[in-house]
Amino acid sequence: MSGRTRMATARDLDRVAALWTAITIYHEPMAPAFRMRRDAGGELGELLRAVGRDPEAAILVYEEESDIQGLCIVRIDHSPAIMVENERAEITDLGVREDVRRRGIGTRLVDDALAWVRATGIERVEVQVASANPTAQAFWRARGFTNFMDVLDKRL
Repeated sequence: MSGRTRMATARDLDRVAALWTAITIYHEPMAPAFRMRRDAGGELGELLRAVGRDPEAAILVYEEESDIQGLCIVRIDHSPAIMVENERAEITDLGVREDVRRRGIGTRLVDDALAWVRATGIERVEVQVASANPTAQAFWRARGFTNFMDVLDKRL
């Protein structure tokens, strides 16, 4: 693996949006909640620009020979000040292009996202993983993530 991870720049956002769209489409069969509107492209670009401007968020990309093959979005959340531990980070999105999976790209992105979080002094990172995605469940558990809360939902 000769690529590198780095922070995304404004010039990367169209390619990041395309990869994020592909990752979302990959997840669509798992649950209706993962379906993306086909006309959401402009909003997706705005969302990524907002994340890019947020000092408490980071978009990391894995790039090999100017080709973005993976992405990871991480952000800091704050709980009410009444809590002893009132900050946490969340990896909200992680994805690797389908044709280059299982080469360690996801692991490198997560390692760099965790280093970014560690540098902020925050001690806890959360990730939400679809129960219908055993591959992702195994990936995160192999990296030391364990059960914390169950998210329950009900379709009406």
